[in-house]
Amino acid sequence: MGGSAGVHRADERDRARRLLIPVTPGERSRWGITYALRQQRNGEPVEVVLLFVCEAVTAADGLRFRTYVEMARVQAETGAKVLHDAAQPLLAAGVPCQEIYREGDIVAQIGDVAEQLACDAIVLPRPHARIATLLARDVVREVIGRKARGVPVVTTDSGGIGVPSPAQHPRS
Repeated sequence: MGGSAGVHRADERDRARRLLIPVTPGERSRWGITYALRQQRNGEPVEVVLLFVCEAVTAADGLRFRTYVEMARVQAETGAKVLHDAAQPLLAAGVPCQEIYREGDIVAQIGDVAEQLACDAIVLPRPHARIATLLARDVVREVIGRKARGVPVVTTDSGGIGVPSPAQHPRS
């Protein structure tokens, strides 16, 4: 019985870490991809789950110009393109990746997917300075604040270097 525990620990060390990386059309969301590539280059095997979340279409979003079905189709096409583009550097480096498109609340979907796919970490760009988020939703801080159902959050800078999340250290 003691031998099987040792084998189990070795298997866990050799198993690739599953990283959930939410992506958007913006460049900041690609910092997580840089982080994954850096981990892989440093000898830590990773597999990546790329997630694109589209929030529900509302009248204010443009339903007065298009139908709900048309808007949903455009969003799905955009999501597929963003996911495909984000996956290219990972695939080129031999990093296994999965592309997932979801609709709903972004923060809730990040937590749900991380839990459902047993991700080892959620990788997000380092949060903006608080002044920059006065008029916009701060998804990174919301995910960190919700603790994503026990899945650790890694924040990274543009060079792919993991930095402490604000929940672990004093706020800036």
